[in-house]
Amino acid sequence: MDFWRSGQARSYRDPRVARKSMTVWQRIAGFHFPAWAPVVFIIAIVFGILGFLFYYRSAAGAPRIGDHWHAAYAIFVGDELQPRIQEIVTSEGIHTHGDSMIHTHPHIQVGEGSGAKVANFFGDQGGKLTNNELKIPGREKVYKNGEEVDGKRAELRILRADSGIHPLGGDFNRAIVACNAKPESEFERVSPRYVAKDGDCIRIVFGPPEVPVVVEQDRTIIDPSTADREIQMEVTGNAEQTVFTPGSIDVQAGETVKVTLKNNSEVTQEGDKTIAPFHGLRFSGADREYGTSDDYVLPNLDPPSGPGLPGQSGSVAIKYDTPGEYEFRDEQALEGVTPITGKVIVGEAAATPAPGVTPTPVPADLSLDLTATDAAFEPAALTVEAGKTFRIKLANSGTVIHNLRIAGPDGQFDTTDDIVTSTFVNPGGTGEIVGKIDAAGTYAIRDDYHKTTLTGTLTVQ
Repeated sequence: MDFWRSGQARSYRDPRVARKSMTVWQRIAGFHFPAWAPVVFIIAIVFGILGFLFYYRSAAGAPRIGDHWHAAYAIFVGDELQPRIQEIVTSEGIHTHGDSMIHTHPHIQVGEGSGAKVANFFGDQGGKLTNNELKIPGREKVYKNGEEVDGKRAELRILRADSGIHPLGGDFNRAIVACNAKPESEFERVSPRYVAKDGDCIRIVFGPPEVPVVVEQDRTIIDPSTADREIQMEVTGNAEQTVFTPGSIDVQAGETVKVTLKNNSEVTQEGDKTIAPFHGLRFSGADREYGTSDDYVLPNLDPPSGPGLPGQSGSVAIKYDTPGEYEFRDEQALEGVTPITGKVIVGEAAATPAPGVTPTPVPADLSLDLTATDAAFEPAALTVEAGKTFRIKLANSGTVIHNLRIAGPDGQFDTTDDIVTSTFVNPGGTGEIVGKIDAAGTYAIRDDYHKTTLTGTLTVQ
């Protein structure tokens, strides 16, 4: 064995003489490892590497490909909340849809584990985040420790707390409200290498270290299950070509209405770039301003995941106590694009009949039934008598909203003599109109939301 270890025969030495004459270095240099030592050394190195990879990819690092994690974030310079980072979907998978949320959906291995750190959320989108510097994606300004904010020396603070909502699959409104309600004392400082967990609150502040940021609430949440009725909308297009249908909705003062939006925007390809429009809704509240506590917000929705496939739907409940006109806009913010807007028309509250009293229907000389499918009115032609009051009951058997409008004696739509249902009719619902036309003739009818496909005639004789 001595020969195998040293490569040469070993001559006999008296151990007593050797102990007396050998120096410390000679003892070390002359030491021979046992045969199994190199094997143990190699095994230790291999397990060390595997342990490091496990820590890097798992302990330090989940999420993995296939995970969908979400964390609410907010960025402040002093007390001023900065605009949301616009939608930039990265190849790594840590991105935002312009909805104040960090979406962590690793697409490739480099986006797993520590590849999903908060620094990469900024860096992969053209920004920068270190312990000393902040550059918000889409902005040119770089904030550095030592600069002044409000006349005081500022520093960068990267903070993390728990929203308490697990899993955070899509309840973004509640998460944002919960995170905004937390004082800074409930947050802990983290580094740019921190990987935001599902349900986290991330608050990034550049300001004087001794001044906690004051967070203003930017939305109100009403449980949609408490709504009195539902209005269905759809959105198509992208940027300036975005269209909401309907573009105006009617509600009554004091009623709670669930608004359900479906994103039917088309996914297109421009060279190597896929254009997948995300859309949402923000309703201005009683103050008619955006970004304040009485807003109602429906976060951005995914478009269809492929040709012919349906898009994502989402709902938000709204309630206005004072009649008037209020505005809503696309929640998706795009650089240089003015958000598309629409109107909420709030009418006087409906009179509530006394207990035990049944409202008296408006009298009519003739009642007709009309069904709206998604393709046509059935029947497409109706007949009434001149000078007689008629009631037309509209039933919606389709899958989207419909209504009924009759062009009046001037033969033109959208004029003051039109006869139209007071509101749109949801799928499975009913509505009606009551009217009278004295002059004989043929009058056009249509669905305002499908002006070219749902048409017909009303003959007065």
